[in-house]
Amino acid sequence: MVCDPNDQRMVPLEVLNFAAYEQTDFDLVSRLLEDGQTVLDIGANIGWYSLQIAAAFPSVKVLAFEPIPNTYNYLKQNVELNNAANITIHNFGFWNKADTLTFYFYPEGSGNASAVNVSEKESVEEIQCPVTRLDDFVIESNLHVDFIKCDVEGAEKFVFEGAVEMLHRDKPIVYTEMLRKWAAKFDYHPNQIIKFFAEIGYLCYVVNDGFLQELKTMDDTTIQTNFFFLHTLNHRQKIKAMLRP
Repeated sequence: MVCDPNDQRMVPLEVLNFAAYEQTDFDLVSRLLEDGQTVLDIGANIGWYSLQIAAAFPSVKVLAFEPIPNTYNYLKQNVELNNAANITIHNFGFWNKADTLTFYFYPEGSGNASAVNVSEKESVEEIQCPVTRLDDFVIESNLHVDFIKCDVEGAEKFVFEGAVEMLHRDKPIVYTEMLRKWAAKFDYHPNQIIKFFAEIGYLCYVVNDGFLQELKTMDDTTIQTNFFFLHTLNHRQKIKAMLRP
């Protein structure tokens, strides 16, 4: 992968230092995905998850979204370097309305770029980036969505608010980051996301020893940072097969 030499927290460095990156979560992602499906990687950064999915499932269609221009350029190079013909890339983000937002980016940690200054670094740069509603994008692109990976540093709630129609219609599996400290920067709690999905018929799960384990609410004892949402009817067979005994 092509990497920014100024970025000290990029995923390839995590892999070099610790031999893996969110491996337990990705193992479960691999079990939940099926070849031929359509996957959205929202907050793709330089492409680690998109490339892993595209390599493991050659017939999967991956759409990767990264609003920060500098990071997007590395994403573009990495997709080209790996000849990943099943990945298409897009230089914008998602929100609950079409708009142009100020994103806060600092070169030493591109993965912390967000629509609020979550890092509070002195070196942060303010960048104007376009965002749109996911509902509008899938209609315009004539897409059926099977799986969503969403990691947007606290703005996850607003991405999902702009995807209500698609979530009701397609009922994709959703794999998302939820951090209390980042959500607080946007004046909400991750339990609001859990409630949001519950009203559509989803349950929230964490990974425990390679199995799904339901999480009803997040509290101060919750140590997980990544969560899976599966629809109780649409994904009932997967839930049954992967639920912790």
